[in-house]
Amino acid sequence: MNRRPGILHEVDLARALCAWTRACAAPLALVLAIFAACLPAARAAGQAPSTASAPATQTIGQAEFCIAPDLADTMPDASCGWKTVELAKVWHAPRRDVPMVDAWFKLRFHLDAVPGQSLALYTVAFNRSGRVFVNGNLLRELGAMRDPLPLNWNRAQFIVLPALMLHAGDNEIEIQQRIHSYEGGWLAPVRLGGEDELRPIWQRRVFWQSDTVRLLGSCTFAIGVFMLGVWLGRRHDAMYFWFACIALSWSVQSLDSYAEMPPLPPLLWERVVDSVPVLRGVLMLMFVLRYGGMRRPVVERIAWGYFLLGAAAIFCGSMPPVGMDLWFLGFLLASVYILYLQVRVGLRRSRVEGVLLLSAGMLDMALSAHDLVLFSEHTWADRFYLAHFSAPLYLFVIGTILVRRFTESLSAHENLAAVLEQRIDDKAAELQRNYEQLVEARRNEALALERTRIMSEMHDGIGSQLTMALSLVRQLDRERNPERGGEDGRVATVLRESIEDLQLIIDSLEPVENDLLTVLGTLRYRLQDRLGKSGIDLQWNVVDLPPLPMLTPHSVLSILRIVQEAFANCLKHSGADRISVTTGLQGAPGVDEKAHIVIVDNGRGIDLSRGAGRGLENMRRRAAALGGQLKILSQAGRTEVRLEFPTLRPASA
Repeated sequence: MNRRPGILHEVDLARALCAWTRACAAPLALVLAIFAACLPAARAAGQAPSTASAPATQTIGQAEFCIAPDLADTMPDASCGWKTVELAKVWHAPRRDVPMVDAWFKLRFHLDAVPGQSLALYTVAFNRSGRVFVNGNLLRELGAMRDPLPLNWNRAQFIVLPALMLHAGDNEIEIQQRIHSYEGGWLAPVRLGGEDELRPIWQRRVFWQSDTVRLLGSCTFAIGVFMLGVWLGRRHDAMYFWFACIALSWSVQSLDSYAEMPPLPPLLWERVVDSVPVLRGVLMLMFVLRYGGMRRPVVERIAWGYFLLGAAAIFCGSMPPVGMDLWFLGFLLASVYILYLQVRVGLRRSRVEGVLLLSAGMLDMALSAHDLVLFSEHTWADRFYLAHFSAPLYLFVIGTILVRRFTESLSAHENLAAVLEQRIDDKAAELQRNYEQLVEARRNEALALERTRIMSEMHDGIGSQLTMALSLVRQLDRERNPERGGEDGRVATVLRESIEDLQLIIDSLEPVENDLLTVLGTLRYRLQDRLGKSGIDLQWNVVDLPPLPMLTPHSVLSILRIVQEAFANCLKHSGADRISVTTGLQGAPGVDEKAHIVIVDNGRGIDLSRGAGRGLENMRRRAAALGGQLKILSQAGRTEVRLEFPTLRPASA
């Protein structure tokens, strides 16, 4: 008798069912196709050429029966107590102090003539092993006649009777049946007819009764092993463990339906198989509770206690047949509570999931009840059990839900890992930027300290000495040439220009924060006094520009040199009384953006046809070092010096 697996959860169950069906359909279809292809070949192989038609199929419903006093290879005589019985015949060993017991059946049938082709004997049930004789001649053994006996209880028998062993008139089939003393034996009604007529019937019975169970048992075993592997990787999710146990327990019980030999000693194997249905129900309860995140300690203890008490009685041999029937019936009724729990959990996820769980659960309960009725009958019934068809459906639904949950959980973890990885990359990049900024700050700090030291040394050392020398030279010039009225001589002029150059160098070392306005403002401060004494009106049209990354100490010195040289030319050679300074930007940032400084005076102009002097060549060289260019436009009354250089600002600026 088969039992149930359980049920639960997840989101888009319809898509999960489709995916699971597609995954299972291919191998199942292949197995069914191979089986279907083998049927015609098997029928053809079993057919023999015939010259006369086979007799009509008949059912033998009566037999002479007796239980042999001991095990023997020959049929007992009249002292055995032969009696006529109806088939199907269910019988039990009269003694339990022997390991195995034999019973014999005599089946008689009449043939008007010897058929031209072999006949076939077909019966749906035969437990457990034995031999078949035709007219006193051994035809076939139906399994090993020694312990352990084969598992033939759920196996239909098909035996070909060669025409050579038959004769016209009355014929007799003798069947020896051997069982363990603790179990019952039975023989279903026997159908006798043409081989080509009975073989397809037998093959269909074997397919649905044995081959399908074998296929489904293999599938549930694979599902159980897979879920057990999932649980080993996710120990905190106990539901995978309980579901794996459910699938494996069903595979163990299904083994009893198609295996030829028991994997354990026969009596122990029988007790294990009898205990598994209730065990699977308890496992189902544990799975449903864990999957739904519920705890029912009292219910769990009652379920395990119910199972352990019944299993202990079975293994001790103290459980009567009626007690076992009631034991199964009790847990079948309790499974209504399990179905209620799993459907409630399923409906919390989605309506589709709840309906699927309810349908699979009700089908399983109905088929399990059918099997319980067959199992509890102690007279004959055609024991075609059906619960093994509903149990895999249950496992399929649950497996679909669990696989869906597992894949979504895996996807969520992968997405989380991707997010965390991205965050780590962002943090690493941020730390790298912070580190670079820290290094840059420390370098700037070191440079600032070094600039301060150099500036202090230049100011207090060379600067002081040059200033003192300029004062002495001016004093000597006034004493020697009082008529100059304080105008600097040649030596004083050289000293003053040297001091201005020194101040320019010191100014270039000052931090300007990439601000061109600060650079030019410092120069204006230095030149304001000289321009005023020379009677030159300075028009300052400098606008505030965005920070320019190219303003390093070296480039600042080059710009100051160029602008200073332009002012010096105006003072010395142009005779101008007005100078204007203008700044601006042109072009697109990150593409062709340039800054420009334009100095215009109203002097006499420069004769560019005579070639550039050393000062202009130095200005062009410095402009080229900046990556820019120097443009000079001169005519009488107006001279324009235009310095253009790239800003090096990125496009996002």
